Amino acid sequence: MTDLTGTLTVVTGGGQGVGFALAAEAARLGSRVVIGSLTDAAAAVEKLRSEGYEADWFQVDVSHPDEVEAFATFVQGKHGPANVVINNAAGGGAQGSLFDSDVDALRRTLEVNVLGYIWIIRAFAGDLVAKAKEDKPAYVLNVGSEHSLGVPPHVMPLSGYTISKQADLAITETARRDLAATGVQVSLLAPGWVLTESVSAIMDKSEEFRAAVEPYTQPAADVARIAFEGLSNGRQIIVTNPKSVPFARARAEAVLRDLDAAGRGGGQDQSGDISKCPVMGH
Repeated sequence: MTDLTGTLTVVTGGGQGVGFALAAEAARLGSRVVIGSLTDAAAAVEKLRSEGYEADWFQVDVSHPDEVEAFATFVQGKHGPANVVINNAAGGGAQGSLFDSDVDALRRTLEVNVLGYIWIIRAFAGDLVAKAKEDKPAYVLNVGSEHSLGVPPHVMPLSGYTISKQADLAITETARRDLAATGVQVSLLAPGWVLTESVSAIMDKSEEFRAAVEPYTQPAADVARIAFEGLSNGRQIIVTNPKSVPFARARAEAVLRDLDAAGRGGGQDQSGDISKCPVMGH
């Protein structure tokens, strides 16, 4: 993707980290940018403006559908319809296994990382469909993770986060199906460790953490560049880090083995003909 001139990009959680890198890359490609953020994103907007880009922000908690609707109304009223909608906001901070994650943190993680993505897509879908009808850029980019591809063996247990990011792949696949006839493209970004401000700060405090994580990191700007290249190439899943490939491939191969086993037995109809579904018509 080399030119987004005349378009509008909306990025949730765009005040820092991967979200800001995506906002900056969209701006570099010629798009106007509106950031949706739970925390103050004025510094991020000022940085973009200082580099000659057009940017704005709006405070929103994406887990609340009424706030998301207010965000969409603000964007549409002040800046017009969106061409690119990037779901990046993340929250909750659930850590550990399913059995020791804090209940409130786990609930918050799912509300932000899963329901928040759904509310944003619903709020901006009308814009995107209209842009696609005009043969203009119309994209949804859901920021997942290498956790969307499986359970990374090189990462400490983050079960709530992993569940939410695998759900983001499901959201991407269902939205892609539901919008297929409209021309709107829906993709998932699946980065590994990204060298953001927060990750760098932890590295500075812990050499042990640095030694464990640094071999897997990528600069945020590289992730953003790969993301927009993937959108341009029509990729459904945009994997940014080669380090993610081995365990994701192993998971895919395990699924294929199970599918092969199912295909060899049972004597059931394998045609995939939806008209034969016993639920259809009821």
